[in-house]
Amino acid sequence: MEPLHPEFREALKRAHPGLTDETIDRVESLRARRFELDPSLHAERIAQLDREREELMAREIPHFAAIAQSFARREAVQSHQATPPPRVTIKIREP
Repeated sequence: MEPLHPEFREALKRAHPGLTDETIDRVESLRARRFELDPSLHAERIAQLDREREELMAREIPHFAAIAQSFARREAVQSHQATPPPRVTIKIREP
């Protein structure tokens, strides 16, 4: 799994005073550990990890989804603006 973008982490901390990198790391760790387990063998453990992550997020990062959407929109706009339009060159061959 890819770690959260540093600017996104900062946006989360701005929106949630007192939020620490350690808490964000814990949320990421719980999510990553969930995907390391085989659902057919560890369904109960996966549910436990999901509950722990959801409780932590509800308590410490309640606006995570809104910040994520805002960040994604901003990134999409910046990406679109930074990408120059494609150049098309047409070469005509003479018979």
